[in-house]
Amino acid sequence: MEGYGFDPSWSDEQRRLALIEHCYDPISTARLSQLGVAAGWHCLDVGAGGGSISRWLRDQVGPRGKVVALDLDTRFVVDEAGIEARRGDVLSDEIEQGAFDLVHCRLLLHHLRGRQLEAVKRMATALRPGGVLFASECYLGAMRASPTHAYAELWRGLYAAMPNADYEWAVALPATLRSAGLTAVQSAGHVDLVRGGTPEAEFWRLTADAVRARMPADIDVDAGLAVLADPKALEPGFVWYTAWGTRA
Repeated sequence: MEGYGFDPSWSDEQRRLALIEHCYDPISTARLSQLGVAAGWHCLDVGAGGGSISRWLRDQVGPRGKVVALDLDTRFVVDEAGIEARRGDVLSDEIEQGAFDLVHCRLLLHHLRGRQLEAVKRMATALRPGGVLFASECYLGAMRASPTHAYAELWRGLYAAMPNADYEWAVALPATLRSAGLTAVQSAGHVDLVRGGTPEAEFWRLTADAVRARMPADIDVDAGLAVLADPKALEPGFVWYTAWGTRA
């Protein structure tokens, strides 16, 4: 997957991933629980990051199940009981076909500008008939529309620093699953708020800090970060799009 915008060797990248897990795992696991992940399932977690969803899936499927955690860089998720950590690129590396009851990805597809449908098709072929592809993506348009100028400008800077990412693509997620041939496609949403000084604000601070050297010179990064540090700040966050569909 060429052009991924975050460097896994950056000193605070593991902390940034851990904050994604802390802030957003409850949303993901609640939806997956409703899906009915059960003992014995075989699951593929694409873009596994720090591995928290892989571990949650492992706990649901039990010893009769299987979880494969696939990522470009597996330094933060390693082989452990019930989990196979596999280094690979969803766009180019071979994945078993018809092998999984569930394929899950979160905050992956927006990094694949122009190739999202290709990735979804590849993940869909990994499903057994009746298996489910479950994807969650972020829409940042609300953050750029904030009336707080410094905050909105910070995310304009993020867009510019991440040319291979599309932070508004998430609205196409359900239609992309359908175009990939999945059936019974359903979708759900969640709107986040960012309160200054919270763990979520810290996640966004680290996200901006990770790419600030690539932001345009006219962006006042420190002014945007000051909003995130202000406990009185209440700003728009992610709009989450989650969609899932079944392989016929």
